[in-house]
Amino acid sequence: MVAEANIPLVPVVIFYLCCAIVSCIGNSIMIILFIKERNFHSPCHYMITFGCLADMLHLCGHFVFNYHIFADVTDTQANCYWMLFFTSIGKCMANPLRLMTGIDRYRALLERPALYICAQLVLPATYTSFLMVSGFIQRDPISYSKHPKFENQSSIFRKIYCTVPLAFAGSTFSQFNTSGIFVNVAIVIVYFFTFMQLRSYAGATQMKVVFRSILWTVVLVIIGWSSVTIANQFAIFVAKDATTRKLIAIYAGIGVNMACASNFFVFYAINTEYRHAIRRLFGLASPQSARAMSIGPKSTTKVGATITLT
Repeated sequence: MVAEANIPLVPVVIFYLCCAIVSCIGNSIMIILFIKERNFHSPCHYMITFGCLADMLHLCGHFVFNYHIFADVTDTQANCYWMLFFTSIGKCMANPLRLMTGIDRYRALLERPALYICAQLVLPATYTSFLMVSGFIQRDPISYSKHPKFENQSSIFRKIYCTVPLAFAGSTFSQFNTSGIFVNVAIVIVYFFTFMQLRSYAGATQMKVVFRSILWTVVLVIIGWSSVTIANQFAIFVAKDATTRKLIAIYAGIGVNMACASNFFVFYAINTEYRHAIRRLFGLASPQSARAMSIGPKSTTKVGATITLT
């Protein structure tokens, strides 16, 4: 039963549940395509797939949130950290993965795809590990309702509804928001220069299509995360009471949740390679298009590898 105090949250909670369901279905399809399609085994497609997996993990945290709100269940922040552990990994890794997808400074490693991919994952893995360790250290395991000193004061002190932002306590939450600003700015700079280079490059038509698909997802995510970052910073420094901060933090995530659920739709709408693969997966592709794809280029990454940021 929804508590009276949480009634203002019901619309956004249901919206987040829908985003989580759409994200699980859409991003799962993207992962299945990566596994099934031999043309999708290039380093570029690896990074796209890792990004889809991160977005899916991120939004899966809303299943926990919905259960807590509609069942009126609360728990300690420390338990929320563990319940949202994989969600936090996805949330932390998604944007650094997008940043590295836009950077191509490892052409010398391209003939060794495994090493190339590992090089691309160094920054996302390091960034995520730092935040997860910081979040672990700063967990708040105390449930004041069970502490003798507060035994007559119910569970109002540290019992919380497990929302995605509250997986991090203490300064880790601020570290995530502050570092997110720099990551987003870096993404904008990297993709701007890559876009300008691709515009002036006569070849690499397939790479341009792939980049345009990634670019649209990046634009949506940057807009979403920018609204989250601004709102969270506002909540931290301006909002005085915890209830207001909670409402701001929860509603601020609407844009980024829509972006994390949009990968499938963006790639289907813009990228013909993915569109044909999706239609083929569901048995909707014509024999002619299926044959064209079977004799098409195996990878767009080698073409795109000739374009680097300088």
